[in-house]
Amino acid sequence: MTVPTVTTEVADFVDRCVPLAGFPAFDLYATGMAERYLETARQQVGPAAFAEFWAAWSAALDERGGPQDLSPVHLEVARALAYLWLTGSWPRLAPAAHAALRRQMANAEFVVAPEAYVEGLVWRTFHGHPAGAKPPGFGTWAVRPPDQPTTDGLRRELGLDEAAVCRTGLTAEVALDAVPDHLLPGHRAWRTVPPSAVPTSAGPAVRPAARPATREERA
Repeated sequence: MTVPTVTTEVADFVDRCVPLAGFPAFDLYATGMAERYLETARQQVGPAAFAEFWAAWSAALDERGGPQDLSPVHLEVARALAYLWLTGSWPRLAPAAHAALRRQMANAEFVVAPEAYVEGLVWRTFHGHPAGAKPPGFGTWAVRPPDQPTTDGLRRELGLDEAAVCRTGLTAEVALDAVPDHLLPGHRAWRTVPPSAVPTSAGPAVRPAARPATREERA
């Protein structure tokens, strides 16, 4: 059996996309889309602009930083990469970032490949499967979902030691146990947040009903 290999460039891409995708490198490799996603990002952002972004993102990670250390344009590219891993689609960029990157292609969302839709990591966030693909099998709805991973389990899965600190999305380094739920990786973040605790968007402003003009005002 031949063991598939990846280039150093693709391996670096996967390792540094782990904080963006919220899944371990094993899951990113398992999609089989790493090389295709790297090519897509480089093509959509532009070789020179992507190299500049990658240098900035690598420097932020090496300094134990995160997205908050990126410029607005680079932050938009990071968001696009996270979206790409989760959905298999390259998203529409913010108009300001699209203009700053001087992109020559249409600023529109598109699915990278049919298999990218199937391999989107978003399906794993709720232990589901893409419509029309990867059916779980008859009777699986009666099987209890796996328990939520513990903090120690997350630490082992992400390869962190006991004294590891985390700063991505925070202003200071904190222990793994002190990271807010919404900043934990992938699907592990939201299971502890009940729907009733998620803030809803504000509704449209309601204009007061117009008061009929009095006879004196009409005169």
